Amino acid sequence: MGLEAHDLSGWPGLTLVERVEEGARNEVWRGRIGDRDVAVRRSRRSPESLAWELDVIELLGDAGFNVAQVVETADGRRHVDGVVVQRWLRGVQPSTDDEWHRVVETLEAIHEVGRGYLQRPGCCTVRELAEKRKCADADLDQVPTDVEAMAVGIFASFAGESTSLIHGDPDESNLRVLEDGSIGLLDLDESRVDLSLLDLTNLGIQVGDDARHARGMQLSHAWEAVNGWVVEPDYAKRRYAQLLETF
Repeated sequence: MGLEAHDLSGWPGLTLVERVEEGARNEVWRGRIGDRDVAVRRSRRSPESLAWELDVIELLGDAGFNVAQVVETADGRRHVDGVVVQRWLRGVQPSTDDEWHRVVETLEAIHEVGRGYLQRPGCCTVRELAEKRKCADADLDQVPTDVEAMAVGIFASFAGESTSLIHGDPDESNLRVLEDGSIGLLDLDESRVDLSLLDLTNLGIQVGDDARHARGMQLSHAWEAVNGWVVEPDYAKRRYAQLLETF
């Protein structure tokens, strides 16, 4: 059932204007409440997992980060049956090296704030996945054995790598350079506690030396392959093929 069929009366005056995303995981619309633009999305996470995410949004906002703050219903609820309304962040996607350096600084600052943060319900770090077999975003029993073996081996090679709260999907579509030059963060649906390096790969600039970057790319390819194998199979197979090319 799409957002158009959901009861949005908890937000008086809310209207849906246009769909801005409809992927395998979320449906997102631009909406309006009075003269304000808002983002309206329907999360497929469990209530406990969504509550964790909304707590993180509040935590980061309180810590001074530019995040799309939640717009509560008239009676104070943060979501209604998984539907969340958030402030619309006006800005442009990062494009210059200087802007991407600011993205890196912002992500690293989040990692520092999120050291020791409680894991998202249903999630685990990539290092823990081999033992747990299944988490909210990946199921090794649904992945071909050769893909599983390669991915698990790569994950194990990062023993001792630091973990923290991570954004989880900081590509350019989820980032905004705001009017004052600071970085705004969108879409924390994939946020969790995991290897900090996962946030610092696939950005518009290279982070770290060539060897560090190469290892980070392998880690990212491996995670995206097992993460998307069921819900985004074409994307997952493409990332696995890219992983094979790194050897």
